[in-house]
Amino acid sequence: MGKIKIILIHLLLGTGVFYFLVHPFTMVLYWFEYSNTPFSTSLFLEILNERFMESFSFNMKGMTILLTLFGSVLGLVSGFFWSQLKKKSDLISVQQRLLQRDIAEIIADGENEKVEFKSSIRYDYFRKATNRDLEIVIAKTIVGFMNTKGGKLIIGVDDEGNTLGLENDYKTLKHKNKDGYERAIFRIISTQLGHEACFSNHISFYVINEKEICVVDIEPSKEPVYVNDGTNTTFYVRTGNATYPLTVKETVDYLKTKKT
Repeated sequence: MGKIKIILIHLLLGTGVFYFLVHPFTMVLYWFEYSNTPFSTSLFLEILNERFMESFSFNMKGMTILLTLFGSVLGLVSGFFWSQLKKKSDLISVQQRLLQRDIAEIIADGENEKVEFKSSIRYDYFRKATNRDLEIVIAKTIVGFMNTKGGKLIIGVDDEGNTLGLENDYKTLKHKNKDGYERAIFRIISTQLGHEACFSNHISFYVINEKEICVVDIEPSKEPVYVNDGTNTTFYVRTGNATYPLTVKETVDYLKTKKT
């Protein structure tokens, strides 16, 4: 019924607009064309006032029918496309609500081998100030997931699963919104892990308990990924609900085991 109602509304609107507006305006424009009279707004309004009712007379039935049919067809087409757009919009809304519910359930289950919580990427809740060293922690967590089975990094949630939101983090950025936040995360990944690692990470935002959070979905990498903090290059893996660095020997042994 919703789709039919939308199409009928657009049909009536299209018919009404062409019958009551386009038709009389067209009549006035034809008058200017056939009389070779220079166009002016004041004269247009004057002729429109004179010929408005005449445009609905029996003598004009041919043009009336033609324009009304044209308006009806446009209304039908518009209604069909509008109903399709509304259907897609409703589907996206349902999917968004389901995803939000799923994220809330994941948070309630706590951290594990596939899920990690981080309060922020730059705002230090202990110092109450910006701390760029936290970016390295984010990079290590992402690498740990990439070198094992992948997982979700949920930012804006503390270790106990309390929703903190992203507001404090936003204040540390030049662009204090979701786009700026997404760019900041990809900058961390690109700088610390390499440009290729960006393709294995997907960022989305949700509202949980009236606070915005960020979820980084991390795909496992076929090739080993390292964190380069400017002085050291380190290999990390995810074990249980924590991320650990491996020595060179441990890294070699781990990669051998992973290939078998």
